[in-house]
Amino acid sequence: MKQILVLMVFFVTSLSLSAQLKVGIVDIDEIGQNLAEAKEAEKMLTDLGKRYQDTIQQMQSQLEQEFDTYQKQKSMMAIEQQQATEQDLQTQQMALQQYYQEKLGQQGEIMVKRMEFLAPIREKIEVAIAKVAKDEGLSVVLDKGNPAVLYAEENLEITFKVLDQLKRGK
Repeated sequence: MKQILVLMVFFVTSLSLSAQLKVGIVDIDEIGQNLAEAKEAEKMLTDLGKRYQDTIQQMQSQLEQEFDTYQKQKSMMAIEQQQATEQDLQTQQMALQQYYQEKLGQQGEIMVKRMEFLAPIREKIEVAIAKVAKDEGLSVVLDKGNPAVLYAEENLEITFKVLDQLKRGK
């Protein structure tokens, strides 16, 4: 919410300085829902995720079954056999957790594939936004669902002026 307020202040200030500032709004979610490549990429990711979830479910079921069997037979096992079985169960649990992280974790295969599949689509969308913005004479384009600037004329960039101002201590 704070970002939206900052953007609004920026735009009001900019509008008072230049009456020619034109702003466009794009709904990136809507574009993604209507772009065939994005739909196909999402379907592939969903299918891959389902396969990984199925494998995890099978691993979990097998581990639970082996644990139940161990619990039933524990009293009849020698101490060494109990320890070996417990170690085996812990190893299986760790393998399950590792598989989950490798496939579905934050740095997992699904996230890598998502970035791989969506990067060319995102680039295509950015090129289209820039072309439409230039054709329409827009100075800035914002995402409707996210307070992000998707396109801005280069002459609006003031980052280095702000840094210079901060370094001067004013």
